[in-house]
Amino acid sequence: MYDYYAIIWFLLSCVFVRSMYFVVDKRLKKYKRYANLPRFRQMYIQKNLIKSIYLAFLTVYATFAVILQIVNTDTWDNHIIHRLAVIYVSNDFIGLVCVDNLPKTTRIHHIVTTILVSAALSIDFQTSDIGKAMLVYTMASASAYIVNLHLAVRWLWPPNTLRWLRYIAGAIYVTCCCISWIWHLVWIVSVDIGIYHLCYLLTLGWIVRDDIILMQWLTRE
Repeated sequence: MYDYYAIIWFLLSCVFVRSMYFVVDKRLKKYKRYANLPRFRQMYIQKNLIKSIYLAFLTVYATFAVILQIVNTDTWDNHIIHRLAVIYVSNDFIGLVCVDNLPKTTRIHHIVTTILVSAALSIDFQTSDIGKAMLVYTMASASAYIVNLHLAVRWLWPPNTLRWLRYIAGAIYVTCCCISWIWHLVWIVSVDIGIYHLCYLLTLGWIVRDDIILMQWLTRE
């Protein structure tokens, strides 16, 4: 059964995220480097700064509310997972709608995550191996919230000043992606592949492509 009530959480989270754009903008306007940036760049900073904070809280909460339940009792709580999923994707959706000049791969990434979460609201994570794979990839991505922090603050400092932060973010991102990809490879060879599995993997390919591009940028010399 489709979890329509989770859509209410999605809408409320979208309103909250959008309102935080104004709060962050007001806070940063006192910094000359930020104030001199074009409007689309300012909103890009707002988007990534808010997303990094959002993902940090979601990662910690999901670890205790979802992951520990799975590890200890093999209980996949659909109610919590659905709501955390829509909260997670609300930031991508608002960025997609409100932030101009996003890179093409980033726009595709946000579109795909929105589609996947919309589909996830009809999934029983307790029984669906595709749902479990989606949760693994989402948790791995959320755990690399420092990447979004770097994408935001790099515009507030002179070029190369935060190179150390980029390298740290890159190392964490590579680690999280590799864990997720290895898990998916093991998963692929251990399940009976059907049409829905293929659809999921083909859709996920767009996200992986964006992950690789971002990974290359973060780890370049």
